[in-house]
Amino acid sequence: MFHFLLYWLYTLGITNKELKGEDNLSKIINGFRSIIFNVLFFLSAIISFTVFTITTLASSDTALRVCVKYWIKSSLFMARWVMGIKIEFRNLDKLPKEGAMIVAAKHQSNLDPLLIYTVRSDVTAFAKKELFDLPVMGLLLKKMRIICVDRGKGTAHKSMDVVKDQVIGFKRPLLVYPEGTRVPVGQRRKLKSGAYFAQESHDLPVYTVATNSGCFWTRGFWHKSGTVVFEVDGPLGDNLSRSEFMAELHEKVVVRSDILMRESGFDMPPLEDQPMRGKGRH
Repeated sequence: MFHFLLYWLYTLGITNKELKGEDNLSKIINGFRSIIFNVLFFLSAIISFTVFTITTLASSDTALRVCVKYWIKSSLFMARWVMGIKIEFRNLDKLPKEGAMIVAAKHQSNLDPLLIYTVRSDVTAFAKKELFDLPVMGLLLKKMRIICVDRGKGTAHKSMDVVKDQVIGFKRPLLVYPEGTRVPVGQRRKLKSGAYFAQESHDLPVYTVATNSGCFWTRGFWHKSGTVVFEVDGPLGDNLSRSEFMAELHEKVVVRSDILMRESGFDMPPLEDQPMRGKGRH
C-alpha cells in the first residue's frame, strides 16, 4: 500500500525539485496535505472574492479591506492546521504601525502579500496594467487604491507621481518587490530601482522584509510543512546614493533571505552560482 501511494504521488509530480530532500513518508504526508489544503483554499477564495465584489459598492475601501483581512486570517489558519505551515514574525517592532513608508520585500510565493497585509492592512502596492483590465480583479484593485503600472510602454517611473496621493496622502505603506516578480528558491534576479526612486522623490523611510516562504508555500500545487520566517529590518540609511541604496537592499532582502532558507535546512548554492532569472536591471 505504501509503495502504491508513493507511486501515485510520483505520477502526480510530487517528486518535483521543490520537494527534494524529503523522505518518502514526508512526501506522502505533504502530498495529501497539499491536496486538502488547496481544495479548501480555492473554495474559500471563490466565496471570499464574491463577498469582496459586493463590498466595492460601499463608498470607501474599509469594508473590503476588513473582509480581505479575515480571508487572509482564515487562509493562514488552514496553512497552519491543514498544511502544517507555521509563521514566525521577527522584528515586527521595527515596522511602524502607522504612517507612510516603503516596504521592500523578498517575493518567493503567493503567501508573501498575505503576510504583509496581516501587519499593515492599509498597505498599497504597484500592479501591472493587465491586472486592472480583468473584470473582477481590476475592480478590487481600483477600490483598494492599488497603483497601476504600465510596464509595456516603459513609463513605470511616472507612477511615482501617484505615490504622493496614494501613499503619503493616505499615510499608507507601499509594498515593493525589488525583484519585480516571484523568484523560485535557488534562483536570483537583479533588483529594480523602483524603491529607490520612490523614497528619493518623496523622502519616505524604507523597511525591508526577508523570507524563506518559497521553501514551504511553493509556486506550484505541492507545499511542505515547516516554519515560514517573515523578518523585518530597517529603516535603510538616509541620503544614500543609488548604488549604496541598491547594495544595502540586496544585502537585507536577497542575501538575508538566502540565509533564512539555509537555516530552514535547504541546501542553497552561493548566490553567484544561482541561475539568473529574467533580465531585470539595477
